[in-house]
Amino acid sequence: MTTAPDSMPRDDANGPEAGTLSGVRVLEFTALIAGPSAARYLSDHGAEVIKIERFPNGDVSRVTNRLSAGRSAMFVQHNAGKQGLCVDLSRPEGLAIARDLVRKSDVVIEAFTPGVMAKLGLGYDQLRQLNPKIILCSISGFGQNGPNAQRPGYAHIAHSMTGWLAMQFLHRDPPERPRGPGIAIADVIAGITAFGAICAALFKRERTGRGERIDVSLFDSLFAANDETLQRCLIDGTVNPGYHPVHQTRDGYVTANIGPDFRAWQNICKAMGRTELLEDPRYASLEAVQANRVQATDLLAGWLATLTSDEADRILTEHHVVVGVLKTVQQAVRQPQVMARGMIAPVDDPVLGRIDVINAAAKFDDAHVGVRGPAPTLGQHNQAVLRDLLGYDEAAIAALTTSGVLRQEVM
Repeated sequence: MTTAPDSMPRDDANGPEAGTLSGVRVLEFTALIAGPSAARYLSDHGAEVIKIERFPNGDVSRVTNRLSAGRSAMFVQHNAGKQGLCVDLSRPEGLAIARDLVRKSDVVIEAFTPGVMAKLGLGYDQLRQLNPKIILCSISGFGQNGPNAQRPGYAHIAHSMTGWLAMQFLHRDPPERPRGPGIAIADVIAGITAFGAICAALFKRERTGRGERIDVSLFDSLFAANDETLQRCLIDGTVNPGYHPVHQTRDGYVTANIGPDFRAWQNICKAMGRTELLEDPRYASLEAVQANRVQATDLLAGWLATLTSDEADRILTEHHVVVGVLKTVQQAVRQPQVMARGMIAPVDDPVLGRIDVINAAAKFDDAHVGVRGPAPTLGQHNQAVLRDLLGYDEAAIAALTTSGVLRQEVM
């Protein structure tokens, strides 16, 4: 059981229960998915994350497909384990709080339109004056420069403009009408990219003592995250999207491919009980199978259609063929592999009660990495952070609350 005290102290930097980033403090000015997910990964690894939410209503993901007051699945997932403040940065007193926190932080993550942080008085040059070793990671739709820098960017925009949707639909035979993937892939990949870049900057700072400015965009992150399609097009203009067919069985679907090498095709023929195909010139070598890929795939699909998904999974696995049964979302979230790998963790949410939250993917032998508590309620840690970290007295905190610089939503 993971609970959320009003104040979340930094992990002890020693011992197996400490996170890999214990002792690192992160100040977050982001909303929705990309920025919050980057900060969530840092929190899972032991960093103390202080999230300053947009005033007065907080992160917009709080109301995206809302489950309860101030609670959505998106907000709960990407903000677990953080301390939450709600501060009016347009007020001098609110900006002073942010500047005080910068002085005591290692990393700042922001996801405003390029230029907004500088207008607030929190641009990189201004942050360095407060804290010369600060690492600033700016996350945006298209980056800090380029013709699209000032355009708003969301995951679905990156999906369209990087060629990603075209790979999925327009370059098929026959082409299909493009449609969204149902998941904000660009956001998630940008969050992972930012997490890796921040860790690299922290490592660099350990060696050089210098801070860093990091520029991460949804567009760049998704553009770089292709297997070979874009690279092949850059080399010779050819568009050769990946081929990962899904086949219907008697009671569902499985994903299985005739490749990538000839051994895979040999094993498929053995699994089907059709080893005579290996004597057929059309299927007797890797080059022949690739030249007759459609026909070879049709043979596999016809055989799979006679089996249940479980039968197909068992037989192909026994013959060392890579296969996966297509799971519904309800089946996927609690399948045995998820449970065995500890990919969900119970958390006591202050609004929703005991819930399961998606856990960190990486596992370490000598460090504790995983969700460290529920997502905060709006302004939940205003008092604790200002009192314990910044040294504000109770009267000053009360005055800031009364004057509307701070907001806390009492549940």
